[in-house]
Amino acid sequence: MKKNTNFTQINNNFYRLVDDLFLKIEDNLNFYDDKIDIDYEVQDYVMTITFLNKSIIVVNKQESLRQIWLATKFNAYHFNYKIDKWICNRSNKDFWEIFEKSCSIQSNENLIFTAFKRIKK
Repeated sequence: MKKNTNFTQINNNFYRLVDDLFLKIEDNLNFYDDKIDIDYEVQDYVMTITFLNKSIIVVNKQESLRQIWLATKFNAYHFNYKIDKWICNRSNKDFWEIFEKSCSIQSNENLIFTAFKRIKK
């Protein structure tokens, strides 16, 4: 039986993109570690972010759909990877725009995130 290498490549690429996103999220959250109280936990590609006021944001992968899902206190979003960005399938907004706004609202802080790796000073 011939192995479907195209599917394997797509699957590996999806995991690479998800890993990269999760690392960038962690990096951005860690940037604020000594400034505000944000806790997060990652288990099996599910990231749970808890703020001081006990509100929660969940980021997880949906492998079968090749999507990232974001659940906030106010809404839920599904993102597809398009042209080097995770884009919401309803609003066409970038993941980082929605994630930053959601975290800022739920933490009651003005958080600024970047899609690029930060260097902590």
